[in-house]
Amino acid sequence: MSISVELAIEQRSAPLRPGVPALRRAVLVDPQPGKVRAFVEDDFHHFEIELAHDGTIITDVAATTIRHPWTTCAGAAPVLVEKLRGVALRQAAGFDSPLTHCTHLYDLALLAASKAGGDSPELFRMFVADRVDGRREAMIDRNGAPAITWHLDAETILPPHAQAGRNLRQLKHWAAELEPEEREAALLLRRAVFISIGRTFDPDTQDDVPNPPPGACFTHQPENYEPEARFRGSRRDFTHADHGPLAVRVAEAFGEA
Repeated sequence: MSISVELAIEQRSAPLRPGVPALRRAVLVDPQPGKVRAFVEDDFHHFEIELAHDGTIITDVAATTIRHPWTTCAGAAPVLVEKLRGVALRQAAGFDSPLTHCTHLYDLALLAASKAGGDSPELFRMFVADRVDGRREAMIDRNGAPAITWHLDAETILPPHAQAGRNLRQLKHWAAELEPEEREAALLLRRAVFISIGRTFDPDTQDDVPNPPPGACFTHQPENYEPEARFRGSRRDFTHADHGPLAVRVAEAFGEA
């Protein structure tokens, strides 16, 4: 491997804005002949998925849950595998209600299905700064190229961005106005913004941590919810880390460049 390739991999593996207190999240999609692999990692989560396909139908699914806030999150993997196997790639976006699945596995599966016809890996790195007086910066890049930067007041985009005044909670109502690549990046970054609230508490030391509303995802469906099922010790903070999320997977995906 040449020095230039090693440097490029090192740059892709690096955390965005090192040293600045923030959530860091990475999503990697690696399409290959007959299959597509996808990975997501941040301070609180690490999931991986592989979809086998014949170009039209998802013929097999493998899902791995590595880190997650609740021990019960792991139960979402076999549910996703069962429901997604046999679904047409073009119909994956509506294959089931997202509320019955792990939000992050579900998002990852849909993104993987949308990239099944690709021929090269794509890495999305996200950064959501910790709030200062209610305000923060959020940014995402695609294979190292800047895609979106938002300055936010809570969840409202501030000027001078073209979408200033719009709230991320309403993104589904205006996402169709965006160009496809910007829409894709916006949806990914919005998820990072929403989960960044997890940096404001520590479930390893606090008992009074906030929970999503009942029914919001697989773990919080009434039949799955267990109040004592916190996955303690699973958090990471990449603020001062040498490598960002998914560093090993990034090196694998881009190592043959």
